[in-house]
Amino acid sequence: MAGISMQTVDKRFGKTEVIQQVDLAINDGEFAVFVGPSGCGKSTLLRLIAGLEEVSGGTIQFDNQDVTNLEPSERGVAMVFQSYALYPHMSVYDNMAFGLKLKKTDAKTIRERVQESARILQIEHLLDRKPKELSGGQRQRVAIGRAIVRKPRVFLFDEPLSNLDAALRVQMRLELKRLHRELGTTMIYVTHDQVEAMTLADRIVVLNGGRVEQVGTPLELYHHPANLFVAGFIGSPKMNFIAGKIAGCNGNLVQVDIGTSHPISAEVPESSSLKPGVPITIGVRPEHLSDADPSEGSEQTSHVEGTVIAVEHLGSEAYIHLKLNTNAADEPLVFKAIGDTGWETGQQATVTVEPGRCYLFDESGNAVERGH
Repeated sequence: MAGISMQTVDKRFGKTEVIQQVDLAINDGEFAVFVGPSGCGKSTLLRLIAGLEEVSGGTIQFDNQDVTNLEPSERGVAMVFQSYALYPHMSVYDNMAFGLKLKKTDAKTIRERVQESARILQIEHLLDRKPKELSGGQRQRVAIGRAIVRKPRVFLFDEPLSNLDAALRVQMRLELKRLHRELGTTMIYVTHDQVEAMTLADRIVVLNGGRVEQVGTPLELYHHPANLFVAGFIGSPKMNFIAGKIAGCNGNLVQVDIGTSHPISAEVPESSSLKPGVPITIGVRPEHLSDADPSEGSEQTSHVEGTVIAVEHLGSEAYIHLKLNTNAADEPLVFKAIGDTGWETGQQATVTVEPGRCYLFDESGNAVERGH
């Protein structure tokens, strides 16, 4: 196992800077997930750790050992790609054993490692089959088993579940978590799917434009996003954002004018420096909005009105898309309702907003400290 430290790491392809001044520490035995939109640099960062790309600046250390200029084979890493890359003419056993045979490992050790890896992955009964006889999930297990037999210091996964169907992805996520618990080895996993990130990670590294936006546990990022980008990326459906201005301040409450008939109240620390007239963006998650009777809320509860423009029925729940009664060009407000909701397109709806559920972001996009 190994803890990984990156100091001011840069990567340029010509004049294009794809990784910019990354400082990052991954703990020994941690399951870390790199997440972000396509082109954010997450796979490049993984390849820098693996040694498949050379850094343009900065250093990479494994347990305080500088590995910046070491070859991939000298770093003790094993990588699992989106493509299974199995040899079609070889059996599962031979595919898993191939890397050890190249290192001239003795036959007894190879047999023991392959059988142990097959046991962990529950593919003992597949060792004599060829890849063409396997399902997609079974092939991915073989690819992971090929990595396990090497007993690496670090496992690196580059979107390994992208080729699987939805049900199989869920199953494989559970198996990867079990695998991590059993092996206790440092694992770094790259994905653009924030649901995968939330369900797999001990800590998530959110990347955007080659920079680290925020690092934290899944719930830290969900409850305390550092900025608009993280707030909009973590959570499904994404957080609602409404542009406005501070209309008034009263203790730990501010009123935000969003161009509707009534402002929205939001909690802030009493020491907050927000002042009337300051531009602000208010954020609230779909699951924190309610279509309950406005009279049931507290005096501090806010209400917004709009027209239903779409209803997404998902069975146990539904998502209602609401065009606010304002001239602003904000995106529709999305709120979560029960699965058998009676909302229909064209209806007028009133949605309640609790002050303690609101997030505020300043003009630069950074989060304003919340009041609780």
